[in-house]
Amino acid sequence: MSVRKLDNGKWYAEVYLGKDPITNRKVRKTKTFSKQKDAKDWEREIIQAYKTGELNIDSNMTISEYLDYWYDTYVLAHTKYNTQRRYKTLINCIKDHLGHIPLDKLKTPHVDRFYSDLRLEKDSKGNRKYSNSTILKVHKLFNQTIEKSIAWNLLIKNPVKYATKPQEDEINMEVWNLKQVNYFLENIKDSDIYNIYYPVLISVYTGLRAGEVAALKWENVNLREGSLSVKYNAVEKKGEGVVLETPKTEKSKAKVMLPDVLTKELKILKREHRKHKLEHGIDLEFVCCWPDGKPYRPTYLSKAFKHHVERLQMPYITFHGLRHTHASILFEIGATSQEISKRLRHSRVSTTDDIYIHLKDDIKKSTADLFNQAVENLK
Repeated sequence: MSVRKLDNGKWYAEVYLGKDPITNRKVRKTKTFSKQKDAKDWEREIIQAYKTGELNIDSNMTISEYLDYWYDTYVLAHTKYNTQRRYKTLINCIKDHLGHIPLDKLKTPHVDRFYSDLRLEKDSKGNRKYSNSTILKVHKLFNQTIEKSIAWNLLIKNPVKYATKPQEDEINMEVWNLKQVNYFLENIKDSDIYNIYYPVLISVYTGLRAGEVAALKWENVNLREGSLSVKYNAVEKKGEGVVLETPKTEKSKAKVMLPDVLTKELKILKREHRKHKLEHGIDLEFVCCWPDGKPYRPTYLSKAFKHHVERLQMPYITFHGLRHTHASILFEIGATSQEISKRLRHSRVSTTDDIYIHLKDDIKKSTADLFNQAVENLK
């Protein structure tokens, strides 16, 4: 801490605040004044503000450095592998555009301009590189990271919070009806290429995700009760292959009751697995797996599913779309949001409503049309 007179007659104040806990750089606050009294007053104010926590420590740490620290300190310690990969992609997007800016110099106009640039950016084919949905995901993550910087006493306020929130794409969720589901299952059951009959059957009848289907073991299936428990999620790690992780939330581990038709099909599959063990000496612990017992990769399920959708010229949905189809069928037969949320193992009912609000609106409209038709028939 010092106040000294410069050759030009002005007064220079400097306050040393220790070292930045993240970058280990020495942190100083400096300012120049016309009067010695003003310099000393400012020095006292800075010291007091620092002691009370009203002043953040900064050492010209860039946004890029901060995001790396946040990822290493928070993300790696608190999230699963797939979430880490998703966050890393969004972080790299922010770093590419704003990484060079010192963290404490970030202003709301920087953020607004960043979102505008993303909307205008094109890929190699001249198409939009980032959808509105992706930009919204960037915004939510960026806001989350900067909020954490306040808790860490690196910033006093969050400039991302006051930026114009990107608009979300209008959701047009494609799902199949029961007739389409049955047609698809009938035409892939005996396929010699990409035979994923059982993974599709399980997903569309239970709402399990691809990783959950791939990780499902017989020890977690109760055929007598007609239920299964989701204990693991299969993820693909570079250099490691398929790795089993526990689901990211406790609710994701809930028991799922099976419809009778699925229980009967799984009993048939179980008998086939027993026969396989007798003939080849390989105990197949996974419900859906290769002849050598190794589980399917989630990306294989997605690729195989796409192959059959295109081959059968079905309305395009992804493997994850089977989960949405399951929810859609439940809505159509009158299940409530609470019941569907529990079955899909969402952490909150509001999550179910947010995802499927458009499906619910379509079903309401369809119901209203049926009512109108009934009224018209009375005339």
